[in-house]
Amino acid sequence: MQRLVVLSVTLLTLLLSSSAFSQSFTDKAKKDSAVDMSDDDPAMQKAMARARTGLEDFLRKAGSPPPNTDQYSVKVRVSEGDKQEYLWVSNLKAQGDLWSGRIDNLPIIRSVKKGQSYSFAKTEIVDWTYVDKSQKRVVGNFTTCALLTKEPPGVAESIQKQYGLECDR
Repeated sequence: MQRLVVLSVTLLTLLLSSSAFSQSFTDKAKKDSAVDMSDDDPAMQKAMARARTGLEDFLRKAGSPPPNTDQYSVKVRVSEGDKQEYLWVSNLKAQGDLWSGRIDNLPIIRSVKKGQSYSFAKTEIVDWTYVDKSQKRVVGNFTTCALLTKEPPGVAESIQKQYGLECDR
């Protein structure tokens, strides 16, 4: 049975102008809607692997952000019965072996709400991101790179260049 990764695009809404994406993606971003993509998709598998590789360094930075960086967020797996959704969580705080933060998306599942405080284990993190203002780029956000593989190449390349996303198609 294939699980679907439901990826909310709220963070992208904050970072990207609406004219950058094709109409379908833009509409979903404006509405804080979700995008369905199988977590078995090779691009998504690669994105989550890249995020795991840099997670420890990201968590150190999130705990004590360097100057000229902000908007630290992680994407976590939230389960409700047999449904899974991946949501962005910001305002990160370490609490022993757990982390907590504020849910930034309008979830489809009903057990959590936008703005709610949420605690999670490191193992539930599938992506991370922050903004490096000195370099004027988004760092991380690998699952967005996976989503961009479904966009026309010119659109994807333009977004990657404009926001400094390091995606390799």
